[in-house]
Formats: sequence, structure tokens, C-alpha cells
Amino acid sequence: MAAATTNTPVQPAASPKQFGRFALHQLIGKSAASSTWLATDPLLKQDVLLFVPRTAPTKPKLREAWIEYTQSVSRLKHPRLAEILEVGEHDGWPFMTCLRGKTQTLTERLASGSPPTPVEAAVWVADILDGLAYAHEAGRAHHDLGLHNVLIDNAGHAYVAGTGAGLDANTLGAQAEHSNDLQQAREAAERDILMAGLLMYRVLAGHPALDDTDLGSAASRVGLEIVRLPWTTPHPVPDTLRAIVNRATDRQKRQRYLNARTLLSAIQSWIKTNAQEGGGPLMLLLDRLNSVGHLPSRPGTERALTQVLSQEQLRVDDFVDVILKNPAMVWELLRSVNTAGFRSNNTDEGVTTIGRTVVLLGQQGLRKVASALRPWPGVLAAQASTTDPDAALTAQRALQTELRLTCIAGQAARLLAPFSVHDEEACVAAMSQRLGWLLILYHFPEEAAQITRLMQPGPPPEEGTSPTPGMTQEAATGAVLGINLDDLTSAVMKHWGLHERLIMASRSLSKNSPVRHPTEAPEILRAVGSLANELVNSANLKAEPAKIATAVHQASTRYARALDLSPKECQSVLEQATRLVNASSREELNLI
Repeated sequence: MAAATTNTPVQPAASPKQFGRFALHQLIGKSAASSTWLATDPLLKQDVLLFVPRTAPTKPKLREAWIEYTQSVSRLKHPRLAEILEVGEHDGWPFMTCLRGKTQTLTERLASGSPPTPVEAAVWVADILDGLAYAHEAGRAHHDLGLHNVLIDNAGHAYVAGTGAGLDANTLGAQAEHSNDLQQAREAAERDILMAGLLMYRVLAGHPALDDTDLGSAASRVGLEIVRLPWTTPHPVPDTLRAIVNRATDRQKRQRYLNARTLLSAIQSWIKTNAQEGGGPLMLLLDRLNSVGHLPSRPGTERALTQVLSQEQLRVDDFVDVILKNPAMVWELLRSVNTAGFRSNNTDEGVTTIGRTVVLLGQQGLRKVASALRPWPGVLAAQASTTDPDAALTAQRALQTELRLTCIAGQAARLLAPFSVHDEEACVAAMSQRLGWLLILYHFPEEAAQITRLMQPGPPPEEGTSPTPGMTQEAATGAVLGINLDDLTSAVMKHWGLHERLIMASRSLSKNSPVRHPTEAPEILRAVGSLANELVNSANLKAEPAKIATAVHQASTRYARALDLSPKECQSVLEQATRLVNASSREELNLI
């Protein structure tokens, strides 16, 4: 059954070859494990796809094992698994067939049509993973996913064909002596998922990863060589989808998707989020914001809020100082006064400061907003009683820590703000740059744990070398949830009706680009918020004091010229902001 060495369709011969009763018209594609032929079945009087392993089983018992495996696959019924018509044997070669119908293989589609868009590619791979996940859950794997055994119909949907055809019965027999069935099934499923990632790379990049047309061969090289989607592609690939592809083909197994449904969920989320009508995690999050609120009240702040609300005379500054140490209260106040109904009756323009909300709402309005907040830890309390208690406790601690850092960043931004912008707006800008991650920690704690693991450095690739860097928070979020963190924040703030100036300032500056001197208010707010957060993040690195001091100094120096601030001033502001927040957080330590 030797054939050409590429997936390029071969012109049909004048006189078809025969494989038993099947007339072979065209070799559509092949890999080291299997071949896909276009053939005619005289019994059905129609064209079929014939799948044959590249290596014939050496013993009758192994041939029977191949047939038994593929027959069990044929009993799986799923919309994304191409129906197997027949499993049989001819001259010692096992085979399977499936209906050709009005489909073309992915090999044919890529050879004949224009390069697919990222959305088309994502839809195909999602369909493939949907079928693979079903097979994996039944204890079966594809074993040879490739362009030649993925079918595309006229509606643009994909089907997985030839499942099990690439199973090497000879290798299977040898492995059976050294491992159990569950271990083999798990390893085969993980290899399927890696090959799905390589297939996604091939479709988006327009050429195969590692210049290897055989996905199985490329998969065996991934642990030894680095695979990263190139920046030059037929169509621009959005950063979030790029992060998903790069995680699916990561050199480190621990960083990759090891479950088909996990990768499927990330891709489906990206597809829905990318659609004009929105969807995915964003729509789920917006629904949760309406049903369970956005964030719980920060632990340790309730008493101070109660005391200030009990005062007979309203002191705006006292209210502001207390409220800015409780992010949940900050966002609930801004949301309340920026609703269309409130604005039409009270103010013509958006409200961007807490002081203004205090004046507009008054003590009665403030009490109403405060009473609507969920006490700590909000919905995470239910998680503690229904899931792993240790995981729930970890989730609460992660959210508690992030709420505290958000407050420190906000206080630092107030102190760093120049006279040309309002210090409260600077505080809100810095807080908004952490809002998306806060919402993920609270509403998607399991996904947040996955993202955190992806951000951790891996072991050194070789002895004596530095640890492998983990993903950035943005890349890891995209890889797990299929959404950009800044886009999530912007969408939520727009949903709340917040001012465009604050929404623009919610996107932190890239650490890979120089900081330019800002001139407009939104640019100044964005830069001040970014500096405050970089200082806070640097000061909270899990590293030696000397490295932390260096990181803080580097962050300060990066903004020194643009904001006319010295590193010494930045260090002083960071220390003062930390003291302000810690002074109100002593109760917090005993609440979890």
C-alpha cells in the first residue's frame, strides 16, 4: 500500500486499481500510519472513502485486534464522527470505509479553495474536538488525525473520519505487555489532542508545523522542538486564538490541553466572543453579574463602612477614603449612578468619581447600595460546601489577595496622579486594570486556577539552565477562556454604562513598548494606572528582596520621563499606599 509522500491529491489512473471489490480511483492523502483512498463500492454503487493502515498486522491475532477496535468505533454515533459503513479485511490488510457524500477532505479543501479564515478554522477544529471528545469518553482514540481524514461539508462543518484506522496493531500488541488499557487510552487521547493543535496550526499558518506534513511525526517532535504559530499568516490571527494554538502545541506537556473538552471549550468561547452578537464567557459573566452580583465586599471593610454610614452629617472625604478600600463598593456605586434611568433624572454626563456618587446618592442611597453587596466570600461560600474544600479555600485566598492589591494600586494611583487629572479617576483607572482578573477569580475559580498554573515557570529544559518561563496572564487567560482580558474588562464597563474615559484607561500599557509622554486625560489616567499596577506587581513578586527591589526600580524608571516622576518618588508612593490599605486590613487576616 505504498503511496506518495505528500497530502497533495494524486490524479486518478486511467484504469482503477483494485482492492478486493473496491475500485481505487485516487489516493487522497496519507501519513506514516494510514492511507485514505477515494474508491467505488460496487455493492453500494457509489463512491466511498477507504481507510487502510500503512503497516499490515503481522499476526492474525493482531489483525483481529485492529478489526475489533475499529468495529467498536463503528458503534459510536455522534454528529461529528463520520459514519463507518464497513470494517473488513482483504489479503491480510484490514480496512474500513465511510460514505463520501457531498464532502471533501481537508486535504482537498485546502488545495482547491482560498485560505480559510480564523473563524472557519476554529469552527472546523471545534467540530473535530467535539467528535474526538465523544470517542475519548468511550475509551477510543483516533490515532492518526490528519488532513486526509477530516471531512468538510457544504455548510462548513467538519467530521472526523477513519477513527482507529491509524492504529498500529503490531505496536499495540507490544505495548499491551507493559501497560494497562486505561493508560494506553489516556495517552492515545492526549496524542489526539496534540495532533488537533498541530492541525489547527497547519490550517491557520498555511504550512505544517516543523515543516512536517505528517501530524503524527510532528507530534513526536513537539517535546524536543518549539512550535509557535508564526506572525506571518494568510489571515491575521487574533491574539487570543493564537494563545490557544500555542498552548495546544506547547513544548511542555504540563502546559498543553490534556482533555479534548477543555480545548473545545476554549475554542468555542473564542468563536462566541468573536461573533458580533457576543457570547462565550462574556455572556455567561454578564448573566452572572445580573444574578449574583459582580464581587463580594472585601473582608475587613464592613465595620468601617458601617461607622461612616452611621454619621449624622455627611462628610464626602470620609466616605471616599472608606469606599476606595472596597472594590465591590466602588463598582456598585459607579454602576448605580451611570444607569440610563439615574442619569436621565440626575446628571447629563457620566459620573467618574466616587465623591460625585456620594453627593448624588446621599446617605440613604449609599446605605441601599451597601446593603445590596454580598458579604465575603459571596458565591465562593457555596463552592466550599459543594466542591473540594481545599480548592475553595485557595480560591478565596486568591481573590482576597487580589482585592488587597487592587486597593493598593488604586491608592498609589491617587498619590501619583498629576494635577491635570482627578486623583479619584486615577484610582478608578488603576482598579479597572485589575477588574477583569478579579471577575474571573470570583466567577470562574476553576478556570482561574488553570490560568495561574499556566503562568508558573516550568522546569529547566536542561540541567544548569534557567526555568522555562510561564505564560503571561493575558496569554493564559486566552488559552483557558478564549477571551482577551482587556476586552472582558471593557465589555463589563460598557455594560455598566461607565464613561468612555474610564474604559479607555482600563487597558494597561504594554510592557514591551516604551512609555510615551501622555497629553490627553485618558492617556494620563491609563499611564498612571499602569505605573501603579506595575509597582504593585513588582513589589509582590515571589522572589528575593533584591530582585523585588530591582523590579520596582525598573518599573519606576520606565515611567520616569513620561510622568516626570523619580524612582525614589515612586518607591515612597508605593510604601505609603501599602500602609494606607494595610491599616484598614488588620481584621482581614482572621476572616479566612
